[in-house]
Amino acid sequence: MTTHQNFDAIIIGSGINSLVAGSVLSKSGWRVLVCERNESAGGAIKTSQATLPGYTHELLSSWHPLFVGGPAYAELKEELDKRGLVYNNTELPTGVVCSDGTAILSTNPDITHAEFSRHGDGDSWAQMMGEFTPKLDLAFGLLGADLWRKSSLGLARTARKRFGNRGLVAVGAELLEPASPWLDRQFKSPVSKALLAPWALHNGLGPDDASSAFITKVISAAVAFGGMPVPVGGGIKLVEALTAIITDGGGQLLTQADVVKIIVKNKVATGIKLADGRTFSAKKAVLASTTPQALYNDLLSDEVIPTNIKTSSDNFRYGRAAIQIHLALSEPPVWKTDSRMKDVAIVHVLDGLNSLSESVNAANRGFLPSRPTIVVGQPCVLDPSRAPAGASIIWIQLQENPREIKGDLANEIAPGDGSWNEERLGAYADRVLAQLSEEIVNLKSATIAKIVLGPREIEAMNLNLVGGDPYAGDCRIDQYAPWRPLSAATGHRTPVKKLWHIGASTHPGPGLGGGSGLLVAKRLIKKRFRK
Repeated sequence: MTTHQNFDAIIIGSGINSLVAGSVLSKSGWRVLVCERNESAGGAIKTSQATLPGYTHELLSSWHPLFVGGPAYAELKEELDKRGLVYNNTELPTGVVCSDGTAILSTNPDITHAEFSRHGDGDSWAQMMGEFTPKLDLAFGLLGADLWRKSSLGLARTARKRFGNRGLVAVGAELLEPASPWLDRQFKSPVSKALLAPWALHNGLGPDDASSAFITKVISAAVAFGGMPVPVGGGIKLVEALTAIITDGGGQLLTQADVVKIIVKNKVATGIKLADGRTFSAKKAVLASTTPQALYNDLLSDEVIPTNIKTSSDNFRYGRAAIQIHLALSEPPVWKTDSRMKDVAIVHVLDGLNSLSESVNAANRGFLPSRPTIVVGQPCVLDPSRAPAGASIIWIQLQENPREIKGDLANEIAPGDGSWNEERLGAYADRVLAQLSEEIVNLKSATIAKIVLGPREIEAMNLNLVGGDPYAGDCRIDQYAPWRPLSAATGHRTPVKKLWHIGASTHPGPGLGGGSGLLVAKRLIKKRFRK
């Protein structure tokens, strides 16, 4: 058994938060070790020519607006640029095809206003943006603040000064409003509503959930201002660049390094133990990018954890399951209703707001939707290198799926034992592709290879995605902001000194932003450590 004493920090897991934390610490002179149980680093970034040679797919996360528009990228951009990371963007980040028509949300405000005006909602969109844009600094500040530091009080003081006491109460109500009533109040056209409503899904919320209106406004504004950037060559290029920052600073990345225990001495985290028996020591900090149960029930199984922390961890819930379908196409997709969609990065295909609400609620109760919301990603619009010349790929995400099947609203798929076995997964994927073929007329003829990833496959790729939950934990309000990861409200601190909790299960939640990793790394840099 070999023990290494020369690391300042050890990070468990190699997702975006781990790599951001490791990079920021390395830039500050820390010697960092990152341990990843899988064969390759990246967490939910899984870039692979998984269908055919020359077709580059993102098997899990694919789009990087949260990262490019966030503080982690600003912090590391110069170093990432040096290592050859290049982002492409588009003027047409998102659109919708629904039963009542089509629309596009553009980074060009004139195009977006014209689209809403076409549906009678130009003034409504302008009003929404006019009212919400002045609050964007506070909105992103709330999502990016370290809620358990005194510095976050500045955000509250700014809000109080700007809105006054009564205004602050009104803003609080706005923060909690579900998307459905807000959309019905703000917009007349069902197309306008269908264009915006699905974006709450990308933060794990349905349109009837508290705070989904706030999340819909935040994401819509972020997309309208920042587009839908992707790294040229795939997300692996970001992973490689972040890893290089760590290794260039004297750190290491170990793959196939399954951490089974956090070593604790006198209630202080001092290192980790791998499944193969190797141990490594950390002088200043251990960061765990895990779920709460994995941290407290597994990695700290030998430690006495305070009852309120243990209970809070055991009660942590996971959300709906994801399904991903990856298609290699011999030619670009041909959209029937609106040919402009061929140039849009992400297109939501759904019947409308009511079908979205029905599908989310059905999945929450264990039922397969009959008409799910289909998220159609077209990466080649931004990065043609993802497919051979003249060909294309499609990235499909389905977010309204039960983790355990109890029934089917279409009465076509028998639930059996409730598991996502190959037969049930294949039947549901066929339903989705048949519905999408109603809109992409050459989908069947152009598809030359296909991969379907169900909840079991997604969890196998990343153990933090329990039951196929792509957000590593239910994102409804009682498990968000100050209550993420625990209702005991501990933030990123743990009851073990020098042990910090990061990752999608922690504040500010899921998405390729690197927020929790940045928050903890910046906090550690400012701490004074005794030698």
